[in-house]
Amino acid sequence: MIKLSPELGTMLMLGGLVVGVFIGYPLAFVVGTLGLIFGFLRFGPPVFDMLYSRAVDGVVFNFTFLAVPCFIFMGVMLERSGLGDALFNAMYVWMGRLRGGLAVVTMLIGTIMAATVAIIAASVTMLTLAALPPMIKRGYDKSLAAGTVAAAGCLGILIPPSIMLVLYGPMAQLSVGKLFFGAFVPGFLLSSLYLTYIVIRSYLNPHLAPS
Repeated sequence: MIKLSPELGTMLMLGGLVVGVFIGYPLAFVVGTLGLIFGFLRFGPPVFDMLYSRAVDGVVFNFTFLAVPCFIFMGVMLERSGLGDALFNAMYVWMGRLRGGLAVVTMLIGTIMAATVAIIAASVTMLTLAALPPMIKRGYDKSLAAGTVAAAGCLGILIPPSIMLVLYGPMAQLSVGKLFFGAFVPGFLLSSLYLTYIVIRSYLNPHLAPS
């Protein structure tokens, strides 16, 4: 066992994380390998017993984590079935005449998907394929279009149900239901602020988002 100060250990792990990610290894492998290496250096062979007990008792037999693959499956089905594209096209017909309407529709679809899918990858992928090309084609500012897609897609991490909250709750010994209630208002408040910003900026700078 090697005694490392918290500061030195943090710097070494952060440096290893940056190097591993920039080399091209998947983030999960980099983080897991660093955890094993520094855990072994600090605690010795007992770290493997600790890892096994936490993995089995904390994950395998934790029924809360059953929600994670179900959320992922729901997001993949929504993305592959084309329902997201159909919903986007329908809302575009309703709000196409509004200045900045495409960006508004993108934000609304991102909010709806965040409240039903709970996984960011599906939302970002669908919005990038369905919303970004039409906005660019119709003369939207690229920064506004890309920022709208990124902001709308990332709402899924906050608006319940959220995989992040499902994973965080058991680890922090907190009620997942209470976390959902606590994130409900901030998530939709953030979405409404995004919508307000898009509408105001579109009317102040008409060239950014033509009707």
